[in-house]
Amino acid sequence: MKLLTVSALLCAVMALSTAADEGSSDGGKRSTQPGKVNVEKRTLCYWHRWVGWTRYGNRYYHYFPYHRTWAQAQRFCESRNANLASVRNLGEYRAIQRVIYRATHRYGLTWIGGSDAQQERYWFWIDGTPFRFAYWCRGEPNNRWGREHCLHMNWTGYKCMNDISCHYRYPFVCVWKRR
Repeated sequence: MKLLTVSALLCAVMALSTAADEGSSDGGKRSTQPGKVNVEKRTLCYWHRWVGWTRYGNRYYHYFPYHRTWAQAQRFCESRNANLASVRNLGEYRAIQRVIYRATHRYGLTWIGGSDAQQERYWFWIDGTPFRFAYWCRGEPNNRWGREHCLHMNWTGYKCMNDISCHYRYPFVCVWKRR
């Protein structure tokens, strides 16, 4: 925990000094090796940004405990150059469940990036991943009352997917894909 705190403080100090350097007349190149200082600062902060993310294949996942609407959760993920999580297969679904469990010690309801808000019964993943896998609960998606257009996971004792109104507030999992 102390290492994470020190890393965060160091990253913040470097970000402030980078901003100050970039505003100076020499463009922030006050080193004997022009440009090297800024590259190192960005590399460390980039590394710090992804501390705590769990890798599965070429994708990284992180659980955020903040209760947000689906759209607010997606915007939060975007602020981290990520999206609400998409799921390509059962192994990946289970990996996301493990991310949630490690953070909370339970399998709580959690937003992921599926939606059919644009066209009823046409489900898509917000990150552009083809919607070829779903672990729907029995009888789902049912679009109860014509207002269930967003997807959350760990519904009922079966811990499956469910469609629900997008204005509810749940914690969420973001995914970042290495290119």
